[in-house]
Amino acid sequence: MATAIYIYESLKEYDRIYGLDRKDETRETKLNDLYVKDDKLFVVTNTSMHKEQPEMHRSIVHFRNGDLGEWEDGTEKLVKFGSLYYNHKKNKLEIFPKFLRKPLLQLRVDRYYGETMKRKEIDYAYRFYDLQRDRMNLVLEEKVETV
Repeated sequence: MATAIYIYESLKEYDRIYGLDRKDETRETKLNDLYVKDDKLFVVTNTSMHKEQPEMHRSIVHFRNGDLGEWEDGTEKLVKFGSLYYNHKKNKLEIFPKFLRKPLLQLRVDRYYGETMKRKEIDYAYRFYDLQRDRMNLVLEEKVETV
């Protein structure tokens, strides 16, 4: 089964859905880094120190040892702050979007919790991975209006 991508409109909505499961480390693990290589997304968490063999044939590859290790060859592109967007119209997660062109990588979003809206940036501080359900949980950035 493939890794699912769930996007939440706000942290309040994420808390409403996950509730007490947020205390369990297998249900909510912080995403360390995201990398793009060719047409694949590399997801890095720090959940295991055992030798691993990631499934490199998948479109979303999960590395559990905190880094890419021996699979790093220098062609990976680190996804930095401001490089993740959710496009509600296409229901896609856009990575490194470009003006008037396709983004570097687009992935289908399996579930969106919230109201409909247009394209919005992902909050980089709230990126989680659910190990039990093999799911990436991303929260949209909330704009704070100052008076």
